[in-house]
Amino acid sequence: MNKTDISKISKELSFKHTTGDDWGIINDDANRVKEFIQYYNDNKANFDLGIDINFIELVISSMNEAILEKKDDNEMHFLFKEFIYPFLSKEHFLYYDSIYYWVAIVNKEEFPVGYLVKQIIEPNV
Repeated sequence: MNKTDISKISKELSFKHTTGDDWGIINDDANRVKEFIQYYNDNKANFDLGIDINFIELVISSMNEAILEKKDDNEMHFLFKEFIYPFLSKEHFLYYDSIYYWVAIVNKEEFPVGYLVKQIIEPNV
């Protein structure tokens, strides 16, 4: 099966920024967290490591924006946790830096998602 590339995903998700560093952060959207998680779940079989990491950044950064804009709810928190959990298993160690980054920069004013990520990972530390 052909692997999906970032430009195809960008087109399907109607992103203005289709490539480059920080693709997931540049394209974050507080209103689309659930949509991004659903898209990932529907297409992950076609994604490689690079796409997975970009999606981790996209979802976490979007969740951060949702928290900042007070658009998060219990359902979104549940879906977010379910999205993150699989990346914390030992066989997915290559994803750790992308996830732990948000804990390292956590603060209430700019990066509150780090608190939520920390709650998710603490049982796994």
